[in-house]
Amino acid sequence: MNYEHVKTGLLIGLVGLSIILTWQLWTFQPDINFLGESEELERTSLISEEVRLSDVIRPEKLITHVDGQTAMIPRHTDAFDEFFDQLLQAELDEGDMLATGPFPKPGVSAGIEVIFPAVVPTDTLLAMFEVDREVFNLPTSEVDRLYVYIDNNQDEVAMQLLFGEDERVVEVETSFSANEFQEWMRGDYIPVTSVSQGPNHTQLHQHVYVPVEPVEVERMTYTTSPIDVNYFINELFNEPNSVRANLADQNESFTDGNRIIQLRNDGEFMDYNNPLFSENQERSSRHIVQNSFDFINSHGGWSDPYILSDWAVADVREEAEYMLHVDGTPVISYEGQSIMSLKVGRIGSQIVSYERPLFDLDNQPINAIQRFELPSGEAVLERLNEQEYFDPNRLEKVMVGYEMNKQNVSLVTLEPYWYVLYDGQWQKVTFNDVASEEGMQ
Repeated sequence: MNYEHVKTGLLIGLVGLSIILTWQLWTFQPDINFLGESEELERTSLISEEVRLSDVIRPEKLITHVDGQTAMIPRHTDAFDEFFDQLLQAELDEGDMLATGPFPKPGVSAGIEVIFPAVVPTDTLLAMFEVDREVFNLPTSEVDRLYVYIDNNQDEVAMQLLFGEDERVVEVETSFSANEFQEWMRGDYIPVTSVSQGPNHTQLHQHVYVPVEPVEVERMTYTTSPIDVNYFINELFNEPNSVRANLADQNESFTDGNRIIQLRNDGEFMDYNNPLFSENQERSSRHIVQNSFDFINSHGGWSDPYILSDWAVADVREEAEYMLHVDGTPVISYEGQSIMSLKVGRIGSQIVSYERPLFDLDNQPINAIQRFELPSGEAVLERLNEQEYFDPNRLEKVMVGYEMNKQNVSLVTLEPYWYVLYDGQWQKVTFNDVASEEGMQ
């Protein structure tokens, strides 16, 4: 009798335990918030902290002028960044607000021409110098170039600001030490010459400079780390929980019914679009350069060194582009495409588009850097002049840049080439039998 009671009790216990376990299985819900927080911490580590405006608006060339001779301070050297950072620390005082040029200023013993990748809005430049906009009666357009020089009459350092659109030059006084400035002029820099662009240039002509000797360059291989698209879903959508994923023709996208993120190149790049529904398309009083900088800064989007390379206004749409740089050299193409950059589009006061890579480069190359020589800049010009339809007046820039080539999922190689910006388009210059400059028409 006792044995039967034990069996009955054990059976009842097992049935009860089964019911409890089944109930827990049916009602179990994972702690979504906890998982999300852990993933968020991991994703955030891939994105940078906020940066300063002067970190992303940098010169692409510094050209020294000494007794009629011109040379270029190498972009990858400490001297390049130290000079510009020291210049930004100088105090500015009003000088000749009605100067007419020429540019660069002739008849001075020494000067350094500061060439930016894109024209810089006046307000943005003054913000970099930490100067109150009300102090200077400067044009409201954009600054093309700066020319810092020693004033022979006063033995002080002054600066010209070239406003190409207004065909105007403004001269200001600086607190830059003349003795320290002379030290910058004594460096062993790269001799350059200016490109002849025809007889129609004015006294405010902006020269294109090229090295007269072969250029030593580096080929490097980097590992890459992916950036989780969920980070941007959380940052760019008002209600991330309402976002749904879609897969069509092997292209993944994420949308909340209004905004959309589309992935390209097997998830290596993303395009964000935010349709404008408001009829108010009045242009914002804030410049697209400042607005795009603040937008990227707000979500820590500077995952690698990106430098302002261009901005444009077309009707009601404005766009700014920041190009990836490695050791001071721009990455101009990725697998032959000009997509290795951050692009921000705006209509009115609303950000309507954002394009960017979804990976970043790890800190150091993984193999020994390979060094070799590219032909001189003068050889590039000779190569261009061999083209039947080449017009030197449409040549905007000549510079060394990287082409990034994908080796596998997490490995890329940076190959240096000569590039030219010709009639608004980047083109790679090669020196084999197959010309890459076709289309210069």
